[in-house]
Order: sequence, then C-alpha cells, then structure tokens
Amino acid sequence: MTQRTLSTPPPEEPVQIKIKYKKKARHGHNHDVTDVHNIRQVAGCLPIDPISKRFLLISSSKNPEAWVIPKGGWEVDETQEHAALRETWEEAGLKGRITHQLGVFVERSNKKIKAHHWIFEMEIDEICKKYPERRKRDRRWFTYEEALLATQNNDFIQEAIRLSSINPQRLLTPRSSFDGKNMSLLSPVTTPIMKDAAVAAARASTATISPGNSPPTTPTQHVMIESPSTFQSRKSMDAFQALRELMENASIST
Repeated sequence: MTQRTLSTPPPEEPVQIKIKYKKKARHGHNHDVTDVHNIRQVAGCLPIDPISKRFLLISSSKNPEAWVIPKGGWEVDETQEHAALRETWEEAGLKGRITHQLGVFVERSNKKIKAHHWIFEMEIDEICKKYPERRKRDRRWFTYEEALLATQNNDFIQEAIRLSSINPQRLLTPRSSFDGKNMSLLSPVTTPIMKDAAVAAARASTATISPGNSPPTTPTQHVMIESPSTFQSRKSMDAFQALRELMENASIST
C-alpha cells in the first residue's frame, strides 16, 4: 500500500480590492445604505505609513480647523471596502491597500445614533497631487500622539486610532484586547477636554502634501486618554502579571 503524504496548503493571499480613480467625486445621497432603523452607514479609511508610523488626516469640509479621516456614505451598489477606498481617493487623493477592518463605530448627535462608521486601516501606496476634492481640503501627517490631540472632538475616530497598528501600546498588550475583528458596535468614548492642546495641534502647518515632500513637524504632546480597549488591556496585563508571580512563588516553594 502506497503511503500518501499530506501537506499543508499554502496560505491564501489576501484579495486586493480595486476601484476606479475618477476625476469627479461621486454624490449619491439618495442611494446610501441604511439599516432596519434607517441609520446611515458610512465607510472610510484610516490611512497610515507603516514605515514612519504616521497617519495622514484631512481637514473637514465644514470646519477647516478640524482634522478627520476620509469617509462617506456607503452606497447600495458597492461593498464597505469599495466605498472606503473610493472616499479615501475622493477626499484625500490616496491610493493604497486595506489591511484589515478596525471596527464599526457609532456616531451620536444629541444622544441619538446618527451613523454607523465602518472603518478600515489602509497602507498608503501613493499620494496624488490631483484628486476630486483637492480644493476643499488640506492634508497633513500626524504622529500617534498628535493624531489623538487633533481629533479629540471625534470620539469614534480616536477609538479607531487607538485600535490601529501604529498604537505603541499594541506591542505591550495582549492582541485579543485590541483585535478589531472581535469588535461590535462601539459607543463613543468620553475623553478629557484639552482645548489648548487641540488648537495648537490643529493650527500647525497645513501645507498640501505632495509625493516626496516631508511634512512639517509639530511638538509632540503626550496625553493619557482612557478608552474601553485600553482599560480591558490593562486588566489583562494585571491578570497575566498576577498569574506569573503565582507560578514563580510555586516554583520557589518546591
């Protein structure tokens, strides 16, 4: 009888989603996806440079001093990922690859749910000079700490930033505590109000970014902001440390 050798199949390559990079932004508010409660569904990307460990944020079209991520309505003829990449191209002029989903976040207005945001982390491949909303917005690089300061009025964006691969705490905490795949709909996180720091970060240089240009730097201000994810991570680390000490004491006593 011939013995058959079983081999492990090679891992599947992630499917790269492609979109058409059009010159004009798509406006289809009458075709946005809503859930059974008529809540608008929004898709967007958190663009990152994994080498320099920075985020690229854009100015809000409604408030030029506010920094946000590229996002917009998910329309009925596209997936969440397609919508996220399309909005990132239209609003930020970025081409890149989605690496993973950070979660689905709740945006509230007057204690009512306004929208659900499907946010994905995207690694930037190309920064284009010409894109649909180049005359409406500015672009700027932010470090992790700067991004938290600049977005402190957007709770769900801050939570997405904390869940990103650039968060320094990810290397110090159990992966399960920060894994976006296990996230359900999140409530906004209440954060300290630090207006002076936010204004300083938001009023930093907003020169348009073009390929090859180094963005202006601003003083980094470290802020400790509590969130559900970091709270759970600290609990996990405390439990792990307690278990480790218990095992060491048991080995010593024997």
